[in-house]
Amino acid sequence: MIRKHLPSPAMVVALIALLVALSGSAVAAVNFARNAGAVDGKSAVASGASTKAAAGRLVATQRSGAGRGTIAAKYLDLSGAMRGRTSTFGRSFSLIDNQSLAPAQIGSVPGLGTLQATCTDENGAAGKLDPATTITFANGSGDAVNLSRTIGFNAGTNVVTALPNGTTHQFKVSGSQPFVMHIERRGVNYAVNGVIRQDGRNTASASCLVYGYALEVPAS
Repeated sequence: MIRKHLPSPAMVVALIALLVALSGSAVAAVNFARNAGAVDGKSAVASGASTKAAAGRLVATQRSGAGRGTIAAKYLDLSGAMRGRTSTFGRSFSLIDNQSLAPAQIGSVPGLGTLQATCTDENGAAGKLDPATTITFANGSGDAVNLSRTIGFNAGTNVVTALPNGTTHQFKVSGSQPFVMHIERRGVNYAVNGVIRQDGRNTASASCLVYGYALEVPAS
């Protein structure tokens, strides 16, 4: 006859302890799996999530497009980095032999005035075009402004002047050069950075290209 032996009290305690330990490991493993890749236990939201859904959580970088690998601007507070209005300008002009094209508005300086460009052939020989570009800034702000201007990287082209309301500042660029204008009105600063490119010089088909941006930096 086989006798059945009940486990001793010590064995019962040991078995209970083993079960508790195993249960704790299982719970830890589940928690680890759920939070894998998270920081401080906060899983990231997708880049397209609303700012409300993203509040208090990590935000994933953008998966595609021009901003791939970066955080979308809507999640960032850039107010302390830069304030103010901006505008861009850009236009190409096909030159006509021995002629000067009519002035054309290419953009504006926010809150101040307009920018115009004129493309002119500087080579009098037939069939050989030499593009030059004239830029005109018209002050329509209602006040006189302070203006400085530089062409290329030559300090000799610097101009520092006052520009009354309703008047213009004009300069010509032969060839390919960058230009910069710094304008101030009532403590507000405006930066105009542009590039003029001369294409097809001394050929029968030449053009002027102008592009750049204008930025307003309000007074603090």
